Amino acid sequence: MKEQNSFIQYNSTSANHLFKRKCHQKPVQKPAEEVQPYNVVINRSSSNLTMSTLESYSLSDDEDEEDDENDFTPTPSTSSCTLKCANKEEPWRLNPLHFNGDEYFFQDRDEKHQMDDTSNCSICIERDSYGFKRPTQWVKLKHLHQFDTYYQPILDKQQLKWKRMIQNGWPSVDSIKLKRYARHGIPSEFRGEAWLHYSGAKSKMEANPELYPALVQTAMQMGENNEHAEIIQRDLHRTFPDNSKFACITYHNSTTMVETESNSKLQSLRRILLAFSLHSPQIGYCQSLNYLAGFFLLFCKTEQEAFWMLVTTVHDYLPENMYDVTMEGANIDQSVLMMLVYEHLPEVWSKISVSSGYFWEDNNKKRGLPPITLVTNHWFLTMFINILPIETVLRIWDCFFIEGYSIMFQTALTIIKMNSEKIATLEDSIEIFQVLQNMPRRLIDCHQFMNNVFSAENSYSNLDAIQIAQRREFLKDQHCK
Repeated sequence: MKEQNSFIQYNSTSANHLFKRKCHQKPVQKPAEEVQPYNVVINRSSSNLTMSTLESYSLSDDEDEEDDENDFTPTPSTSSCTLKCANKEEPWRLNPLHFNGDEYFFQDRDEKHQMDDTSNCSICIERDSYGFKRPTQWVKLKHLHQFDTYYQPILDKQQLKWKRMIQNGWPSVDSIKLKRYARHGIPSEFRGEAWLHYSGAKSKMEANPELYPALVQTAMQMGENNEHAEIIQRDLHRTFPDNSKFACITYHNSTTMVETESNSKLQSLRRILLAFSLHSPQIGYCQSLNYLAGFFLLFCKTEQEAFWMLVTTVHDYLPENMYDVTMEGANIDQSVLMMLVYEHLPEVWSKISVSSGYFWEDNNKKRGLPPITLVTNHWFLTMFINILPIETVLRIWDCFFIEGYSIMFQTALTIIKMNSEKIATLEDSIEIFQVLQNMPRRLIDCHQFMNNVFSAENSYSNLDAIQIAQRREFLKDQHCK
């Protein structure tokens, strides 16, 4: 326990400058009798399948009588293609999963979305308002519709609450009410502007109005002389290929054609990434940045806003050296995450650990980190894009730009905790790897998931930026020994 005690006693005096914000207070438990919405998660605590409930957080007593702690971020409305929906329910297979003492079930990934031949129905295809295709390999369309039906009334109420709150300007980032509202989700109408304001990207853009156009002009003049231009071009069509706004693949005479030049959104993405490579030469370009930039393009009004959101996120929120050649920041954060797993989820650590001692004592650092960091590292590099369903990602990002980077660790720990009993039954590290790679894609109930993240039952519910920064510096010191 010597090394562990040395960390507990370790106190960083320089941790404050690494992150801008910390959480305000410990979440309070929500009454268990309140029923939460249904998605593919089902509670089998009684003889019948029922909607699931979980104890969740409450930041403070509501300042307004109309402020319900049970509010959600509304899901975007969908536009259905002219294909028929199924009238007949398919049988499904369910996998048991436990969390906070209750038993839950998630739709099996092998469940078919096709209707059987007797239903006389076609597959129903939709796109959400962001352009992403529904259903997915992981979630049936009927489950998305069930959640939408519950969620839609909350959309109007959530928008009204945010309109009232910001009618006289954006509240201070230290506002408890703002934090509570952000944890319930920022409505799509205000999301891009809120991110731009609270991240500090808007201030940067207004202070440097000519910088982005100048960077783009320089990048265009450089052409292929920019060492990152070729790989950026290759990654364009790989960015959200199933999103209608980024679509660039056409079919002609049985030939697949990739036409990125004809898609204005992809050309905006190209300019942003090229400009970023010049703005931040120590990073240049790293795969995963295309997803961040593409995501910002979906929610920012202008290309320049998306560029400054990318710059601000990478340089002000994410750890140093996250995307450079060394990726030291990414590696350190995986060590921090594994240390948190050891501290808060010891039963999981006993299954995933590759050595008998503490991994930070191992002279071979790569050997000391569990194989699951190959999965969790991708979570952090992409900020859960293409890992979690779109609306769940947005809920995390809403908290990210208000509360800071600690939400990334809380999210990762929650996903791991939700799989802890499944992990306990597995012996093969590859099986554990697959569970953590596949299960997050089914978490369409964004509100219930965020309740889990901030649940007072979690020992990490008060995890903040200072604690993370202390662990980072401790691990950096250990790595230098």
